[in-house]
Amino acid sequence: MSEETDVMSTSDRLVYMAHQIARNLAAMGEERAVISLSDHLSRFWDPRMKAQIIAISKEQPEKLSLIVAAAVKRMATHRSADAVKP
Repeated sequence: MSEETDVMSTSDRLVYMAHQIARNLAAMGEERAVISLSDHLSRFWDPRMKAQIIAISKEQPEKLSLIVAAAVKRMATHRSADAVKP
């Protein structure tokens, strides 16, 4: 058995997962991929995961591809708008 010393942090895992999804959606074209990824994150990611990927996008934007960054921004904007609705 080999020892695993290179373990991903939670934030690295979230970035990795977002990029995996983005790669699968890339064939749709950038605009549709952004919308689809944003919708996926909104529907299927836990609120803590969403909050963490939004924080990563603000604090370490260099970690995110253009598609992931745009999708996270779109999700955050829609999330804020939903929170304001009565």
